[in-house]
Amino acid sequence: MSKAPSMCGRARRHLHRTAMTFGIIILVVTAALCALPLFFAQTASGALAVMGTVLIFTSMLWIFGLVLLIVGVLGELKARKINREDWATATALAAHADQLLAQPRANAYSSGAVLRLDPRRVLEVERHFDEKTAGEARGTLMHQFSMFGQSFGVGYAAGNRTSVGASVHSGAIRGMSDVHLSLDSTTRHDLMGDALFALFETVDQSGSPDTLRVAALSNGAVHEWIHALVVQTAQRFGMDTHSGVTVQQYVGRLASHFGPADVSYLSDRPHMALAQDKRGEHAPEINVDGVPSGRGAIVATSARIGGADDLRIFPTAFPALWGESVGGALAVAVRPREIAR
Repeated sequence: MSKAPSMCGRARRHLHRTAMTFGIIILVVTAALCALPLFFAQTASGALAVMGTVLIFTSMLWIFGLVLLIVGVLGELKARKINREDWATATALAAHADQLLAQPRANAYSSGAVLRLDPRRVLEVERHFDEKTAGEARGTLMHQFSMFGQSFGVGYAAGNRTSVGASVHSGAIRGMSDVHLSLDSTTRHDLMGDALFALFETVDQSGSPDTLRVAALSNGAVHEWIHALVVQTAQRFGMDTHSGVTVQQYVGRLASHFGPADVSYLSDRPHMALAQDKRGEHAPEINVDGVPSGRGAIVATSARIGGADDLRIFPTAFPALWGESVGGALAVAVRPREIAR
């Protein structure tokens, strides 16, 4: 494990270097005062007696300096221990995050909660595009305030050129503010960030006709979900620690590696299947994997159209993979307790 390049903010909060510095200065001054009799005393016994006297008279001074020194030393030791444990955790987190990035993307799209279904025919398909709003607000802010007060004074002439007086003043400030703003904004649809809603015809366990509602989140929504999960972990460690900063650095890489890119294409193919069905042509088989979200409804995690490769839609197993990675890092770092706050 390499040495930490600097001390983290959480560890620095336990430092008391000012107290240590003043403690050392006070003890040095006290020692110098006690050593002065050695240069001016005539005999050794006299020097020792004077030194004892000086030590007694400066007892409060050197005790205070000793307390400051002890506080500074204990704070330094605690800060170094916290920083050492934090850096060990950050190193382990980085190693396990790299191992997670080395895993295939498909590992995040399959879990025990995923159901594999083969609906028969597409009945309805809808797109829901993400919207992005950009704009600016302009305006003015005006403050008006007034002060009310009263004073009372009494004076007494004590002489031709002197006087004694006393006064009391009390006041209050009252005011109000006005804000006048104008908003200019534009909302645009993200034409490459569409979510999917599709209704399929299927059969239930008894063989009777049934329906299956399939929803798929947009690529952008899933990327933001992964981003929020990793950021939450970083904030749990604390952004004033090496561990939190290290996790924060992997947010973009994890979202890019495990995030989907096939939702838009999946939403195109059911539209094509509907068109083929209307023309009387044979539409390719569509198989969907997903997690249940209600009766006759699932959130799609992956899909297969005909004999093509799987389309990755939602990495439902990513939280478990990320949790195992973080847990493994903490076990390697041997952190019996949380970093002291």
